[in-house]
Amino acid sequence: MSVGSTISLATDRLTAPVEGMHRAISARWFAALGPVGAPVRVVHDAVSTIVYQSVRFGASAVGAFVDARAGSASQTAHSAQAIVNGIWGDTLGRHEERLGISLSIRDPHGHAVASDRGLATAFPTPTGKLVVLVHGLFETEQCWEDPAAGGGLGRAIDEHHELTKVAVRYNSGLPVSESGYQLAGLLESLTHGWPVPLESIALVGHSMGGLVIRAAVAAADRDGLGWLQRLDDLITVAAPHQGAPMEKLVNATSWALGIAPETRPLADFLEGRSGGIKDLRYGVEAELTPGVRHHFLAGVVTSDPEHLIGAALGDLVVTTASASDAGGEKPTTVVALGGSNHFAFLDDPRVIGQVMKWLESRGT
Repeated sequence: MSVGSTISLATDRLTAPVEGMHRAISARWFAALGPVGAPVRVVHDAVSTIVYQSVRFGASAVGAFVDARAGSASQTAHSAQAIVNGIWGDTLGRHEERLGISLSIRDPHGHAVASDRGLATAFPTPTGKLVVLVHGLFETEQCWEDPAAGGGLGRAIDEHHELTKVAVRYNSGLPVSESGYQLAGLLESLTHGWPVPLESIALVGHSMGGLVIRAAVAAADRDGLGWLQRLDDLITVAAPHQGAPMEKLVNATSWALGIAPETRPLADFLEGRSGGIKDLRYGVEAELTPGVRHHFLAGVVTSDPEHLIGAALGDLVVTTASASDAGGEKPTTVVALGGSNHFAFLDDPRVIGQVMKWLESRGT
């Protein structure tokens, strides 16, 4: 990927609403001046066009310099790419080739692994019990690691001799249904190419990833894919099954800003957010699959998970009800952990311990 393209795209997308508001406000004043202001308007528009184009050109130059000095394989570069994909991943335009993320299995170094070849090299000591990890919005598979604490769920799975971790990276800006469809196909290829006999599969999704794995199960069921027969457990961590309040607020704000011409460019900017983000407004509509154990893990900011304030705020991004409710159907297990928030939840030792407990109980 290219950090330069990231800077160029972000600058272009962020400059557009500023330029649009500038032109809308100036147009109102020039219209009030009438013919007297026409010559001044011509000069003003020409100068402002040069200024905004210079900003875009400057961003491209800075990006090229950064690429030349830092390269494009750093963790920072991958994180920047994930954020850009999360915000605009379904409309990258001319930057698609350099910035777009294709859904794939990733090895410990972040390199893509072909699901029909290269599996034996990427997984030198495979087992028959797979744990497929699917990250959330703006994230990469590195969200499952916690270098600062020397652990993380990824490490815990790696240290379990009966389980094999399979980490997936995807474009979180695509609609959830599309990411789920792609994941379903990837898992089908994985089952056919796995180096040893495959016993079982567990899916674990964080935040948006929880919606994606549910969408993948729905797609596999619809298309009659074989891997679904090996799925034992589906685990979601802080997933907005019934939608996220933040996206609902952004949608309402976008509508309100669109009323006035001066603020309409901001509305257009907000409306330009990815399909993946927009899908967080309502969550996912998918029935729970019979024969599969569904475990939902919710975070609550208050130490008491049942406190009224905690129930309302949830983990500050996803409410407790949304993280616990499958749309009227009851999951196999629902656990709410207090004293944590959405951004720290995945590294919480209690979360790791609970997920490992569910994974270790497979087949018992």
